[in-house]
This record gives sequence, C-alpha cells and structure tokens, in this order.
Amino acid sequence: MRLVLLSAVWALTACASAPVPSVDSASPPEGTVTYLPPLVEITLVTASGLREPQSEQTETARLNLADALASAVPAEALDSSDPARARAEALAQKLDAQPDPPAPARETPAGLIALIRVEYDLESSASRLVQGGLGLMFGGIPGPDGIDQTAQIALFDPATGDLVWSHATEAPDPRDPKAAKRLINKLIAASAPNPGF
Repeated sequence: MRLVLLSAVWALTACASAPVPSVDSASPPEGTVTYLPPLVEITLVTASGLREPQSEQTETARLNLADALASAVPAEALDSSDPARARAEALAQKLDAQPDPPAPARETPAGLIALIRVEYDLESSASRLVQGGLGLMFGGIPGPDGIDQTAQIALFDPATGDLVWSHATEAPDPRDPKAAKRLINKLIAASAPNPGF
C-alpha cells in the first residue's frame, strides 16, 4: 500500500512541467547593441530528476551558437574577448537575481549590451522509460518535472549593468548547427526588429 501511495505522489509531481516562457509584451528599446559571447548549458536529466552537466555537448553547443552569432552580426557588434565572457557570466548571475517581472530601466541608454543564454535539458533513456511506465499506469504522464529547453536574450545598460529588456523563447537543440543558427536569428530579430546593421 505504501508503494502505491509513493508511486501516486511521484506521478503527481511529474505532471508539473517547466513553464514555457512567455514573450515580453514591451517592444525592445532602440539603440546600438554589442553582443557578448553566448552562454549555454546542456544537462542530462536522469530518471530520478537529477541534472548532470554534459561538458562536451555544452562545448559543441557553445561553438555552434558563437559561430551563428558571428555570422549574424557585423564584427564590430560582437565582443568575443575573455573579459566579455566573464562579463556575460556576471550578467547571467545578475539576471537570475532579477525580480519577475524585472523593474524597467529608468532611462534607455543609446548603447546596449546583449546577453544570449540557452539552457537545454536532455532526457535520459532511463527517465523516458520510467516516465513511460508511469504514463501507462496513470495515463499520459509528461516528461520529468522541470525539463528546461529555453533561450533568453537580455539587453543591459553597459554603464550600470541594469537590465533594460529581455525576451525568452523555447530553444531548439543548440548542438545542431542549423538549429543554433535559427535560434540566434530568432533572438536577434526579437531584440532588434530594425537593427542598425
């Protein structure tokens, strides 16, 4: 009896899935944009719901996104230096600490810096097997709780580091160069409908 109750509780928690990010209603601000190196993390979600970082696959995705960004924007709009990578990581931490929704910036600067971040979970075969078994038992159980396959672009004030605007969307697999290129183009189009290049 205890096993049946535990299985039911586990199945109910598995029904909750990660929310699909909504598109921001406000239009992106106008101004020149400098793009920082894209950040990406590929993780494998195990049957128990743990996330295991996949360093080789993350590096493949990072290179694909960096190549796609380099081909999508002029060289002068891209800062791929080591300090820019460190700044991207610092801004990503700041972005995580922002209130939801973020407070709007008081004044939009003429120049902006853009951070692109992708988080892509892979579901392990053991996880699919467990979830499939639960689906047969309890009917239509989706993937494990918290599968995250999202991409975000955020624009910051370069002087203060304040968030000015952000947009999140569902991400295709960035390990595929063509999917990475489509994603970068989609994020740039969302953040700069009338880019100055």
